[in-house]
Amino acid sequence: MINFKEAIEIVLKNVRPLPPVKTRVEDAAGRVLQEDIRSGLEMPPFNKSAVDGYAVRAADLVRARRLRCTAMVQAGESFLGKLRAGECVKIMTGAPVPAGADAVVMVEYTSEKNGLVKFAAGIKKGKNIAVRGEDIKKGQKILACGTVIKISHIAALAAVGRGKVKTGALPRVSLVNTGGEIVPPGTELGRNRIYNSNGPMLAAMLGADGIKAVPVIVRDEARKLKAALAKALKADIVLISGGVSMGDYDLVPGVLKSLGVKMIFHKVRVKPGKPMFFGTKGDRLVFGIPGNPVSNFMAYLAYIRPAIRKMSGRPDFAPRFLEGACAAAFKPRTPRRAMVLSRVRAKTEYSLCEVSNNGSADIIALAGADAFTMIREGGSVNKGGKAKFIGWD
Repeated sequence: MINFKEAIEIVLKNVRPLPPVKTRVEDAAGRVLQEDIRSGLEMPPFNKSAVDGYAVRAADLVRARRLRCTAMVQAGESFLGKLRAGECVKIMTGAPVPAGADAVVMVEYTSEKNGLVKFAAGIKKGKNIAVRGEDIKKGQKILACGTVIKISHIAALAAVGRGKVKTGALPRVSLVNTGGEIVPPGTELGRNRIYNSNGPMLAAMLGADGIKAVPVIVRDEARKLKAALAKALKADIVLISGGVSMGDYDLVPGVLKSLGVKMIFHKVRVKPGKPMFFGTKGDRLVFGIPGNPVSNFMAYLAYIRPAIRKMSGRPDFAPRFLEGACAAAFKPRTPRRAMVLSRVRAKTEYSLCEVSNNGSADIIALAGADAFTMIREGGSVNKGGKAKFIGWD
């Protein structure tokens, strides 16, 4: 049996990044750029009005407060000719500034009657004009290779004309739930049956990482399990919830072996999640997670999400443990590394408080928590002591 830290290190050591793919810009948030992005144009590509108002020659408003309006120009249109002394042009936000104009007066400071526009005050040259190239220069690097694309990056990519960008690929994930007692939520619950809570939970966690997966339920029968897992192994990552402990119907490790999956480890000195299975088949990763919901949740945070991130090329793939102060004593009473369901409060520092629970099947306790506090093997932490935690809100 290996320790928790070793298990994480071994999983990540066996991850190979996928080849880059072309991704639509609107789907690229959360992906990792695999190219430098440089602009092939200037932004704005012409001098444009930053407001609705009137394009003027600033010098005209030194001598007078009334100018004749000769035309109107909207965004996407052009003013033909050149603005002459004593004239102004009505202009909309984003429209190109007419030749000869050197400022735009906001419409709020004007009034128009019979083609004459009255201005409340003068104006400085350049006011309310977005100058060509002031935001982006041609050839300028917009984003560097290796950047994790944020939602705030999308507009910049689109503005320089990129419909697609080269990014890391998201792995294909198969999600298998084992057990003769589980049925999909929304269906009739028969005698001695329970609803499949792990499948939707894991599917939602995958969805938060940009991956679509539909839970498949398989009975604990060797023939059916082998057929389902053979199909699942066509994906880059296989997640199997249940069937990995030591009971008579925990058939997953043996079936995986018959399908050519190499076992890397089985059992970790951690609570919850001791019977955790990890194996590989070529570059494919196979995770067998103990069937209790809390074990599923912890395994996803500690092993699976980091593997997905590394496979997709993200530099920030390692699980992120922070440190907080314990608001009360943590005494898990286990010889294994304990991952204790907790609530986190951010004050001058993170404050950790244990969530009372009935074990790793306690779904309500999981719903009321937002972190796992990590306690060393066989150890405890007194009130006010420091501990590492991994959170999800």
